Amino acid sequence: MQSHGPKRVYTPQSLEFWFDRLERDWADAFSAEELEEGRRIYRDGEVRELELTPKDAIIHRRVEKKDEYAVIEWGTEGLAVRSSTTDRSLAHALAVAGLHEIEELVADEISPLPGETKPAVDADPAGNGHGTLNGKDGNAPANGGGNGHGLAPNGHGTATNGHGNGNGQGKLAAGGTLAAGQGDGASGAATGPSRTLVLVFKTKTAGLTFQAFWAEAEGKARVPALGTPAHANGNGHVTSAERAKLIGLAAYARKAHFQYHQETGVYLMESLVEIPNFLKTVLPAWRKLFVIDLDDKAANLLKGTRTVEIEAVAEMVAPASGSAGEAMGSGTATGGAGSGARGMGLDLRWIFRAGERMLTETEVNALLKKGGAPVILPNLGIVSLPTEKWESFRAWRENLEQTQAAGAASPYLVFSLFNDARLKLTLSPEIDAWRQRVLSAPEAPPELPEVLRPYQRRGVEWLAHLCNVGCHGLLADEMGLGKTLQVITLLATRPEADRPSLVVCPASVVPVWREEIARFQPDLAVDVLKTGNDFTKPSNGPVLWLASYTQLRKHRELLAAHEFGYVILDEGQFIKNPDAKVTQACFAIRARHRIVLTGTPLENRQLDLWSIFRFLLPGLLGSRSSFESALLVDRAGTLERLRVQLAPFILRRTKKEVAQELPEKIEMDLLCPLTDVQRAEYARICTEGLQRLGDDVGAAMREKSFGFLALLTRLRQTCCDPDMLPWLKSPLADSGKIALLMEKLAEVVSSGHKVVIFSQFVMFLDRVRAALNERFPELPHFELTGMTLDRLKPVQQFQNAPGAAVMLVSLKAAGTGITLHAADYVFLLDPWWNPAVEAQAVDRVHRIGQTNTVFVYRMVTAGTIEERIQALKEEKRDLFEKLVGGLGGDFDLGQHFTSLRGLVQLTSQVEPEPELAAYTVD
Repeated sequence: MQSHGPKRVYTPQSLEFWFDRLERDWADAFSAEELEEGRRIYRDGEVRELELTPKDAIIHRRVEKKDEYAVIEWGTEGLAVRSSTTDRSLAHALAVAGLHEIEELVADEISPLPGETKPAVDADPAGNGHGTLNGKDGNAPANGGGNGHGLAPNGHGTATNGHGNGNGQGKLAAGGTLAAGQGDGASGAATGPSRTLVLVFKTKTAGLTFQAFWAEAEGKARVPALGTPAHANGNGHVTSAERAKLIGLAAYARKAHFQYHQETGVYLMESLVEIPNFLKTVLPAWRKLFVIDLDDKAANLLKGTRTVEIEAVAEMVAPASGSAGEAMGSGTATGGAGSGARGMGLDLRWIFRAGERMLTETEVNALLKKGGAPVILPNLGIVSLPTEKWESFRAWRENLEQTQAAGAASPYLVFSLFNDARLKLTLSPEIDAWRQRVLSAPEAPPELPEVLRPYQRRGVEWLAHLCNVGCHGLLADEMGLGKTLQVITLLATRPEADRPSLVVCPASVVPVWREEIARFQPDLAVDVLKTGNDFTKPSNGPVLWLASYTQLRKHRELLAAHEFGYVILDEGQFIKNPDAKVTQACFAIRARHRIVLTGTPLENRQLDLWSIFRFLLPGLLGSRSSFESALLVDRAGTLERLRVQLAPFILRRTKKEVAQELPEKIEMDLLCPLTDVQRAEYARICTEGLQRLGDDVGAAMREKSFGFLALLTRLRQTCCDPDMLPWLKSPLADSGKIALLMEKLAEVVSSGHKVVIFSQFVMFLDRVRAALNERFPELPHFELTGMTLDRLKPVQQFQNAPGAAVMLVSLKAAGTGITLHAADYVFLLDPWWNPAVEAQAVDRVHRIGQTNTVFVYRMVTAGTIEERIQALKEEKRDLFEKLVGGLGGDFDLGQHFTSLRGLVQLTSQVEPEPELAAYTVD
């Protein structure tokens, strides 16, 4: 209660009237904002005067010398508010404050707080009614002389009872009862003794509850005092004294933050912060006012919040239905393992513990319903699941739901759980034995053709081993180590005779597969997917279908009706975008065994790898959102976990490791000068770009990404050849790179060497071709770009050309399906910023079959953005080897440069002499 309150004017009749009204829940008559503001007005003591009548209540407040009034009328049709203010919300808030004041007044009159004693008024049979009632700030006499005057003062004002003609007048007693008068005509007289009010407290999951009961004579059952059950049992009528107890209880309960439920008559405290405080400090005071019946479980609420631990028990089970072992790339039907484990699934049984006590299913459901937040479990008290454990459990539950098939998930998911330190995982003996088998070497290697090199034999054995244990793998050998041959050998030595298989690859690589199959396994039946020739075509036996990614997307509707023995995605980086239609088509393929081949599984970002494993082992890396979130929160830790987690399912060998017969590869940065035209254009483009974009790299990338990329592209074009700029027409002499390239070629071709020249700009290759025609008119030169229809023809011509020759290749066209090991010199005209793509191009020359040392010249324009990016690549090379032994990674300029000026502006004022720099030898 407040230490200083408003002036109060009221009569016993008015108290009776409002007492009866306040039994009902009045909060629904106001909005949440009005209730909050009214609570503040009450709490801040802004109410100056409260006047009660048997018809209405008048609330007065004065704020900044301004008087405001609100009148509350509560008739048969409900509660209505009138006010001196035209602000309806303010009027209602003032009414709310008044109702709180009325509740406090009634509570004061019927029951003092512990420690405040108020003697009851004696009822004089003669009707004199002498006695005093002590208020907070004084006392007032209650006199009678046959007229039954009764003044029931409490607080700051006086209340005068009307005259009666009886011999006695009932008066509101300080102890919470109404003194019984003698004779007739006693206004407000009570009939009979009041019953004892018993509060029965129970500990529920929803919170701490109590229900009020009337205790009848000894030996009789308690009856509900409030709510629908009370009326149903005939207890709707109570005496005035009993109503006084109930309204007092309502006031105390409201102050303690209990919520009343009208239908059940139950009070509920939900706040887990307030419950322990109530039990410790408030409930002892209530015991002096009411009879308290507290259940034993309430003691658990005083023990503090207990932490719940989670443990997963993994067991091997057989699917309830469905075709065992038919794993779907979509993740909607994963299935289990091969020989010895095919058709088996993973069942995860979750155990929740609070100390040594295991939670029941009902308790677990209550905990999970709260999302790991603190909750009351009556037999334990208040428990909570730490946020990180809840997030981990939620992610795995969603993961299992997405990858579940026929009642059992795939066993390989235990490899994900093993790398989540937030959850404890216990394996059944069968699951543990299966896991150890996955991690072990192949038990009985198949007999393999002699043509295979030792590391290629190991690759075939590894693929067969994964097939046998029901897992799927990524063969990520470096370019030129014979991934195609390894897979062809697997298909021939471990066939799935009861169904066809499928190889999906870029259109340019389909002829390479046909050629390799005809060379190494001519007995394999091969067919090509195209319009009018698809999976519905009848066949005499199992067929190996070859499909381009484009044709697969066009025939996607056929995939649901066909199941394959093997599905192989060659150049798997084609499905790096999980939202692309071609990726979704690959996800829809159903196959017993899935294999991905790529030398660059990470061309740009780690999401590329997530997409590949979404196809291979759905659920292993969790959901896309959780994967990206983990990288954002803890990039280094997540990458390290991924290395361990994916190790059983990735085989990556470099030429340096396994192809000892390969000659060395020497890489050099060849610093190029700028011509006067290049220097002038570069400086002008920089100045204009900085004016448009500002100096903040991060802001430019986020807010003006198109302009930012356009600036970088124009600068790189200027570094190559100013003629590439759409507003210039320049002679060949204006390109410092072309001039230097011609000088170096003069040395190389004069000795009879073959040269491959790469650029990402086809128009730059056109300019180089013009320079070759002008400087070396007799020199054979060939081209391979994205527009080349017959890719094999120029490759074969170059490979078979006698003496010196030049091959011009766009980086995009160089990514897949060609071998250029007849060359031993490589020029990278405009170094690609992603080392993985650059290495992929170079490895077209430095691959199995190469007998000469390969020299790689990376042409970098001095003092420009090219030199800055190349230096960053050398400094941050470890970033591209973080995940899976040199598979590449993200390259975000915003992480390494804050100043756009520092990134792009020309810094070298002195032209360097053409030289070779930064020698690196493999």
